[in-house]
Amino acid sequence: MKILNQKWSVLPVLFLVMVPVLSMAAVDQCKPIGWATRSGRTSTPFEVTGGGNAAPITVTTLADLQKYAKDSSPRVIYIDGTLGDGWNGKSGDRVDITGSNKTIIGLRPGTELKAVVYIKKASNIILRNIVIKGPGSNADQAWDNFNIENAQNIWVDHCEFWDGQDGNADVVKGADNVTFTWCKFGYTRKSTHNLSNLIASSDDEPASVGKLNITFMFNWWVAANQRKPRCRYGNVHVINNLYTGNSSITAGTAVLGVSAGVQCHVRTEKNVFIDENDPIYNGNNTDGSGGNEVIDNIFTRCSGNTKGQGTSFTPPYDYSFALPASEVEAAVRAGAGANLNSPTECDANYVEPPPPTPDKQYQADKGTATNSFIETTNAGYHGDAYVNFDKGGSVIVPVKVDVAGEYKFEIDFANGSSEDRSLVISSAIDTATSVFEKTGAWNTWKTQEVSLMLTAGENSVKFATLDGSDGPNIDQFDVTLVKAAIDTSGTDAVPLLAGASLLSNVCDVSIYGIDGRFVRSQKNFPQSSLRNSGELLSGLRAGVYLVRTTAPGAYRQFFAAAK
Repeated sequence: MKILNQKWSVLPVLFLVMVPVLSMAAVDQCKPIGWATRSGRTSTPFEVTGGGNAAPITVTTLADLQKYAKDSSPRVIYIDGTLGDGWNGKSGDRVDITGSNKTIIGLRPGTELKAVVYIKKASNIILRNIVIKGPGSNADQAWDNFNIENAQNIWVDHCEFWDGQDGNADVVKGADNVTFTWCKFGYTRKSTHNLSNLIASSDDEPASVGKLNITFMFNWWVAANQRKPRCRYGNVHVINNLYTGNSSITAGTAVLGVSAGVQCHVRTEKNVFIDENDPIYNGNNTDGSGGNEVIDNIFTRCSGNTKGQGTSFTPPYDYSFALPASEVEAAVRAGAGANLNSPTECDANYVEPPPPTPDKQYQADKGTATNSFIETTNAGYHGDAYVNFDKGGSVIVPVKVDVAGEYKFEIDFANGSSEDRSLVISSAIDTATSVFEKTGAWNTWKTQEVSLMLTAGENSVKFATLDGSDGPNIDQFDVTLVKAAIDTSGTDAVPLLAGASLLSNVCDVSIYGIDGRFVRSQKNFPQSSLRNSGELLSGLRAGVYLVRTTAPGAYRQFFAAAK
């Protein structure tokens, strides 16, 4: 679909609010959470920025990725395409991230690295939107898909680790302050060594004493036999994760879940375990120096132990945004994995539900035509007829909706000419210009999607040719609500940040274009002024913007229209 010169007109202070979505954590997903944001085993904050504001570098070869991952400069690295030729055992392609201050992001959903990744002796690293698939597990001490060793303040987000040989993602030998969010760890092949996440590689690892502080939040373990995770030494927070078993992959092998070993203390909190055996395994706590506190989890069709042992710890970071266990499965199934549409998409956990069925369906030929023709000449249309546009032609179709907001129009069209043809589609408050591609024949019909703002009640939607040119033929079109709108002019319909500290009357504001382009930010913006689009969007050209606001203990995002 090609959308050209799309313009947004304005209701008097218009805020678009997402239609009801899956329950998600009210936390700014552009920022790391958990142990990655602390210094050692303390409450001292550490700001994980990765490459920060460095100009992004797009790499298309494994050699370039390795070069920038090792150098001493802060880097923001976008991976374009599938890189690497794979590995087996301890030979093949491997990326060593040994330079600090790096952000490495897959450019598209499902970006795959056919290479293992090791982070060693580095700090302040962000890795996201990447898939690593191993050749299948074995017990030969082969490479892990992903390994963090003697590195600090690492945030791994929206990644996938599958079929690792020795393991999927291990954290060992003095590594510290690591957070995994919205990741998948899984196996697709049956084996006795489908062992996913090891924390510390032995009971005798002095470099790890007092370290290996790790948070696992919003992740999904899929058909892994053991190590979900299995830890030593660390303080490990396992919260809001999903575990799903698969007997066709795990049958006949020992299946063990979260396991605390020597000097490791685990807080297993508000997770969901489905079809798992021994989801809580205490057998590795051989000397009693570890512990696993089990809090408010859900166990469905599980066998074996679900009880904890010993004590855990109190996390020194905020996680008040955690979901109740009853909401975890839906949220993680919807949000986990390397599914970010672009390197700058930070809010992938706020996932809208599958598109609803069309609210209404309309026949274009039932509208009022001017300099256009109602025809039945070309086969394949729906209903009684279709509209054939001549130069300067138009048709106005009454479209009635229950609420104001942004609507998706799915328009059936045919264009048997030798060139693309355009239509201007408008309502009383919005105009969109859309290009309809060549379909090869006038009886070959395709569907074009166009977004258009509508008011509540009856709208006169006009389809008109552009600049006196010919247009395509159009048939029926579906209309589906995308985002509901609330007219907040002169009202208090847009609240202050729910949950924010009563002592905080200011917030930080970031503004983006609807295409994800960053526009500007402002710190210490008065919360009371969020109701005033003139002040909020002062100086910006007319259009719709995404506004993200944060304050202590709260986060909110919404769309706002500027005059």
